[in-house]
Amino acid sequence: MRKKGTLLMLTLYLLICVTSFPVYADDTRPVLPEVQAESYILINAADNRVICEKEADRKQYPASTTKILTAVLALEAGYYEQTTTVSQAAVDGIGINGSNMALKPGETLQFKDLLRMTLISSANDAANALAEGVSGSISAFVLLMNEKIRELGLSNTHFTSPVGLDVEDGHPEHQTTARELAQLMRYATSNTRFREIIGETEYALPVTNFHPESRGSRKSTDLLLTQLQYQSDSFSVVGGKTGYTKAAQNVFVACARNREGVELILVLMKHPNRRAMFEDSYKLFEYGFALVSRDRSLAATGFYDLRYRESADVIHKFYESGYVAGNEDGCFDYAADVSREEFLRVLGRIKDPVAATGTAESGRTYLAAAIEQGVVDATWSGTGSLTMTRGDAVTVMSRHIPARRNLLEQFALMLRIKDFKAIPASSRLDVLKAVKTGIIPLADDGTLGYDETISREEMVLMLDRYIQYRDTVLNPILSLVGHIHPIRGAVRNFYIPSVPVSAK
Repeated sequence: MRKKGTLLMLTLYLLICVTSFPVYADDTRPVLPEVQAESYILINAADNRVICEKEADRKQYPASTTKILTAVLALEAGYYEQTTTVSQAAVDGIGINGSNMALKPGETLQFKDLLRMTLISSANDAANALAEGVSGSISAFVLLMNEKIRELGLSNTHFTSPVGLDVEDGHPEHQTTARELAQLMRYATSNTRFREIIGETEYALPVTNFHPESRGSRKSTDLLLTQLQYQSDSFSVVGGKTGYTKAAQNVFVACARNREGVELILVLMKHPNRRAMFEDSYKLFEYGFALVSRDRSLAATGFYDLRYRESADVIHKFYESGYVAGNEDGCFDYAADVSREEFLRVLGRIKDPVAATGTAESGRTYLAAAIEQGVVDATWSGTGSLTMTRGDAVTVMSRHIPARRNLLEQFALMLRIKDFKAIPASSRLDVLKAVKTGIIPLADDGTLGYDETISREEMVLMLDRYIQYRDTVLNPILSLVGHIHPIRGAVRNFYIPSVPVSAK
């Protein structure tokens, strides 16, 4: 029995020793504050990791935080500078004592002003006007809202109003949970323009056909953003959205970011006191960022605009490899145009990171190096700032593909490319090479779009396909010819041109 007891104690000791626990910088875990809200959750926006929560799956009324989805759907529909006219239904549908901007039927406003009225002032009439402007009617817009909710996989959320009306106004089924409201905010804050709007502390009331003169401004309802007492050394507030109805009580959704790029999203639901709600929000953010600084497993970061992009993993891989950069605010800007210089710089880093560093330090442009190597001809000189087109990409990438003539394959490809006749004759063989390898794919409709500009996202995906082609097809060829000394250097320089030795 004594031997068994000793063995048991030894086993327990070993288990304790090898068990992995979070490591904190000063060996102290921050204290979770007391929060009056009935439900709340705090998550890392990058990887959805939960920092803390309470009754996060309890169904609640979201009140005006509903407008987060209303606004982002309007933005996704492409409406911003366009105008729409306020209807009688938009004015009548504000609910009992619903917040509003006193808009009038027949009043014409730009969507960008309605968006600010909706998110910053929480105006119900403005949100209704947005809904009608996007879908033609409030009921049709509600269908769009629930379609997006299903797309995001939110099974405990169902909306019946674009403004957040609930049981008091005959919408008892308009409900969500703190966990799923956090997901709606996570989705919305992947939109750069949405972030821009919720980060504004006030906005100027617009001139309209009913108000021909300037008439002042309105401040944000988000006190965490506007009040000095809530400014912190640990984080800055990206923005937030408030809500209140008698049934919902006080509701708040906010996003904050620290200097390291960690973003946290907070949701409080059914809070009994508005002022205390902001106090609790501040304390929870302070707690969350203190915990993140101590437990690095909670400190995931990432480009916010890539959260819902299929390309996210590839782009993050390129970023971590030092091939591409992002903006300081955490945006990759995937839809932005690419200049010729940027494209050649990324390609140069992929082919030879050391030599590419030498080029940067020498002050030479990547375009100048590409001309010197024969990747592009002298007509490209001085054009580094020009926007890169798909035709330009064909010119560059075809230089990295061995020419293998197969007339039957080429003819079949010509038939597949629906806009082949629109491609300059001098580039058609290069197009066939690039398309055949898959480095530059055709669009769903079978067109290439030779003169169309490429985005930063397309550039990364294109160059990732080049890496795969190089590693699976090109490298074995080079390995084979590498044993033939007289032609080794010539072949390598032709198929994998890199920065000249003089630049290293």
